[in-house]
Amino acid sequence: MSRTYNQDCVIAYAFDLLGERWTFLIIRELFLGPRRFGDLHSALPGIGTNLLSKRLKELEEAGIVAATGDGRGQYRLTDEGEALRPTARELMFWAIHYFMGRPETSPPKECIFSNDLVPDSVALAIEMFSSRCGIPHTNYVLHVKIDDAAYTFFHMNKEMTARRGTDAPASARVETDVATLMQAMRGEIYVGDAKKRSRLSGDEAAIDHFFSSFIPGADVAFEVGELIKQRRLLKRESDTVRLAAAKA
Repeated sequence: MSRTYNQDCVIAYAFDLLGERWTFLIIRELFLGPRRFGDLHSALPGIGTNLLSKRLKELEEAGIVAATGDGRGQYRLTDEGEALRPTARELMFWAIHYFMGRPETSPPKECIFSNDLVPDSVALAIEMFSSRCGIPHTNYVLHVKIDDAAYTFFHMNKEMTARRGTDAPASARVETDVATLMQAMRGEIYVGDAKKRSRLSGDEAAIDHFFSSFIPGADVAFEVGELIKQRRLLKRESDTVRLAAAKA
């Protein structure tokens, strides 16, 4: 770390490590998977190559980022870096709540209402909202194409994690666009409309859970739908038992 607050406080020590300009944005870029130096530089307009090298070296020395690949020109998060993921999600949610609650117009509020964000930002937003969703579902892996960018979403142990690329096998696939997903997350369109505007294939239950996990109010509809399915199944089983008893 190049500067310190000189405060005997763990929050201050954390900001000594993470509070330098660009540091947390580099970490944000690596949440979706390893990136090469040039990719990081392109994704962070405004940072010079010397400063990017300096920040990466600091993060390596701190054990948050590790160089990988044959030429060591690719970077990934370590386990300590991955442990910052819940913090980033909470910061994203706080920022949305804070800026949406402000009366004045602002660039952050315009960002929230934009349909022209980069797909990486949308993928991270889906991960954040989905991981706050309490809809129970079995584990699944889903391929999602947002405009021209491909991602894999892992729903494991009630938590959603997004990664760039589609190397892992998946039970379903969604092809959609930034505008559809942003409008859905803002509640401007509902699950049915979002699905109609997307190309879908594979496990329908996984697809329904995926959309329901980040669309406002969809969790209630999803739970009601599951209850209706269960009641229909129970009624079908009861009718079967009665019919068998009558024949006997």
